[in-house]
Amino acid sequence: MRQSQVAASTSGSRGRRSGRAVGAHGGVGGTGPNPCSGADIVSVDASGNVVNHVTFFPAGDEVWATFTETGKITLLDSNGVTYTGHLTVWGNFNLNEQNSNNTFTLTVMLAGSDGSTITVHEVQHFALNANGVVTVNFDRMNLSCG
Repeated sequence: MRQSQVAASTSGSRGRRSGRAVGAHGGVGGTGPNPCSGADIVSVDASGNVVNHVTFFPAGDEVWATFTETGKITLLDSNGVTYTGHLTVWGNFNLNEQNSNNTFTLTVMLAGSDGSTITVHEVQHFALNANGVVTVNFDRMNLSCG
């Protein structure tokens, strides 16, 4: 995959902020079955942009990080159906001496050349307290075939 990057960093009275925009283009390996029809996925092509942002506090104990990736995706399955659509991935991470947490979301919406649709939405989250004990942990995925 080819990538292009733009980076920026600034300092403020509360923390140091860093951002990076990355454009990602090219083929993505695809294996496994179409989750709706069971046909093998024979090719996947995705292109889009990723933006990362990190804030940390040199004199403190905190770091915050987030990213968003959005783009276009095309799948071809072994039944000859081409699916085109859009994907969005978002994630964050927060850490300090008192706790930490992570959240991730994924949304994929595809329309097939045969009129079918595939929609995937996933939300994952976990949190740790200061003792390293997991206080929240879940990963929920919803698949809709039409």
